Amino acid sequence: MGVETGPNHHGVDARVGERPLEFQRLFAEVRGRLLGEPAPALRLGRYVVGERIGAGGMGVVYAGLDPELGRKVAIKLVRPDRVGVGSSGRERLLREAQAMARISSPHAVTVYEAGTWGEQVFVVMEFVAGTTLTQWLGEAPRGFGEVVEVFLQAGRGLRAAHQAGLIHRDFKPDNVLVGEDGRARVADFGLAHAAAEAVASSMSRGTLLQGHALGGISTATGALVGSLPYMSPEQHRGEPASARSDQFSFCVALWEALQGQRPFVGATAEELRARVLAGAIAPSPEGARAPASLRRILVRGLQVDPARRWPDMAALLAALERAGRRRGRSVALWAGSAALLAGAIGSWRGEHVHEDLCKDAGSEVAAVWGEGRRSAVRQAFLATGRPEAVEAWSQVAARLDAYAGEWAEAREEACRAANEAEGTGAKEQVHLELACLDRGLGELRALVVAFTEDAEGVLGNAVKAAVKLRPLSACRERPELALQVAPSDPAVAVQVQALGGRLDEIAALLKAGEVQRALPRAREAATQAELLGHDFTTAEALVLLGSLQSHAGEFAAAEATLFAAALTAERGNNLSALVRARTELVVAIGYGQSRTDEALRWGALALNALGRDTGDPIEVRLRTALGLVHARRGDREAASRELERALALAEATLGPDHLGVATVVGHLAALRAEAGALGPARSLLVRALEIRRRTLGASHPDTAQTQARLDALAAAP
Repeated sequence: MGVETGPNHHGVDARVGERPLEFQRLFAEVRGRLLGEPAPALRLGRYVVGERIGAGGMGVVYAGLDPELGRKVAIKLVRPDRVGVGSSGRERLLREAQAMARISSPHAVTVYEAGTWGEQVFVVMEFVAGTTLTQWLGEAPRGFGEVVEVFLQAGRGLRAAHQAGLIHRDFKPDNVLVGEDGRARVADFGLAHAAAEAVASSMSRGTLLQGHALGGISTATGALVGSLPYMSPEQHRGEPASARSDQFSFCVALWEALQGQRPFVGATAEELRARVLAGAIAPSPEGARAPASLRRILVRGLQVDPARRWPDMAALLAALERAGRRRGRSVALWAGSAALLAGAIGSWRGEHVHEDLCKDAGSEVAAVWGEGRRSAVRQAFLATGRPEAVEAWSQVAARLDAYAGEWAEAREEACRAANEAEGTGAKEQVHLELACLDRGLGELRALVVAFTEDAEGVLGNAVKAAVKLRPLSACRERPELALQVAPSDPAVAVQVQALGGRLDEIAALLKAGEVQRALPRAREAATQAELLGHDFTTAEALVLLGSLQSHAGEFAAAEATLFAAALTAERGNNLSALVRARTELVVAIGYGQSRTDEALRWGALALNALGRDTGDPIEVRLRTALGLVHARRGDREAASRELERALALAEATLGPDHLGVATVVGHLAALRAEAGALGPARSLLVRALEIRRRTLGASHPDTAQTQARLDALAAAP
């Protein structure tokens, strides 16, 4: 398709046809003025090209007219340097532009046609009389409801694109048009990605397009695609973008609109990238008063790990709409009109008075442990070919089925309790229960991922990990276990809550024996906690990292980490983390490095922090560790005393048939055997064997090991 002049053209220099369109438009205008004639019309095929109405990193946009249909259009001409060298780049851009025509939504700019003119690609689309979302936000003060309503519309445009199989990859307020009719429409789907790929085909890997260090598109395949302030962590890492990448960008933009500042800030591209990858949301500026319910929704969409974000745009939009309903308003009244408010409330109540808002509150667990995930774990276990795989799968499936069912029931009950509490004001207890349940679901999610991705590595610990999942009964009985000392800044508070979920998932990997997989995640979480500057949470992250280092045999590193954890826990008034840090120091120093005297002093400090008659299960591990240190020193009497205390505590706090009881019983049996008391040692091992058979199954390696120890004792004279 070529560019040609209209009927009033009297012979423009033929060489002009080789010039860029903008040159031709200006040339025709100047020539018309010099000759005293109307400027000849320029055409792109059947489209008449009018005035230039905008320009950006991708290209130039002109107003245009489709004379056949009598409608005004917008014509975007993609910059040549965004196409790359040769025909392959143009073809790639054309495919992406033509795919945009598949999107059918009132909230996505309609694409009518795409083609080429010379070396350039053009896209003909719906003409929107209005402004960009950036301009709309700056034109006048906007209420929360008004802003959220416009973003909901833009989100519906993204959702429609995702349903059509398209990813935007460069969502930002500049790529949303707000028409004079008040309707928001998303533009430029996928063009940034296609342009970057096109350029990459003719550039070396990692080259950065000049002029786009902080605001535009970075260039090569495997590098960056998008606008840096709005890019997702995976895009910053040069990984493929997904629908959840668009979700992240959407949440950045909405956070910025509500809070007056983007969630991630940096003076340089490198600093910005570091904060995005660490998930370090900046403190809210003074005067920012976005509702906490909205901030919590957006923080989930801003998670570093895409799997921790909302399942899709539909789920995110539904959460935003529910937040409006919970505040006693429909989403429509967020627009702010008093007359509309009265009508919307009446309409909503009439239609939804019998609706059970908590009916599907527990359905979220199906995405974590539904038929698809269940089948994937089964296949992964059986694919190992190991003799214990069938029994391990049977045990794991039974336990996770029960856990998922219990979680769904508990979540529905807690949801109803929370709704009732909205009317009575008794909110704290039920909100803590909901937070505790969310953390339990995070542990379950991490286990399922580990079981699927590394069945060979986790099979030996799979049943034990399933047994050690956060007990949901504790969420009802002791929901304060989910409580953390919240930061005063609300933005930091929601980040702390999100980080707590990540730490739970890392802890689940530790329970599954996935130490090497968990270690880098724990280091990243500790860095993120330190960036937040919240000592309470930093202590939690450091204790977990130190425990993982001990399990990996990195005892010197563990000692340093745990010492820092103890100091930070004291500073942050985190008594639980302080006890755990000192307990793990007993293990790292006394068991791992044989500095028994020093380890016992740390044990005394841990007991002092623990206090009397707490009933905390951590005392079982502490007493067990002290018993092993005493045994290493050769003090069997002290070792026996500590292990017997540990056993009594384990039976009382964990239950007589818990695996933790079997562990302590096994240590006591070894101590009795070393002292020559073979009869008591055999009795203890029989008990450990029975517990492990019931819990882990007869073919589990731990069960087989206990049976072998018992056989060895039976053979002893």
